[in-house]
Amino acid sequence: MPEDDLHHLMSARAALAKKRLSFAQAIASEGDIPDSAIKAIIEVQQAIEVIDIAIEELEEEELEELEEEQDEDE
Repeated sequence: MPEDDLHHLMSARAALAKKRLSFAQAIASEGDIPDSAIKAIIEVQQAIEVIDIAIEELEEEELEELEEEQDEDE
């Protein structure tokens, strides 16, 4: 189950990273920078950071479970 969760989180992060790149390209294009693109890239970055935290928490949880299993085996 945790592997599925990790896969979903990584897939969501990859999708958001693509979206972030498209907003960055819009911001980098010549001319006026649309305020909506600036707001959108900030929101996407915040979502990526939330997913990064969830990934870290899941990895920590898996490590704790492994440590508990090792302790039980000893």
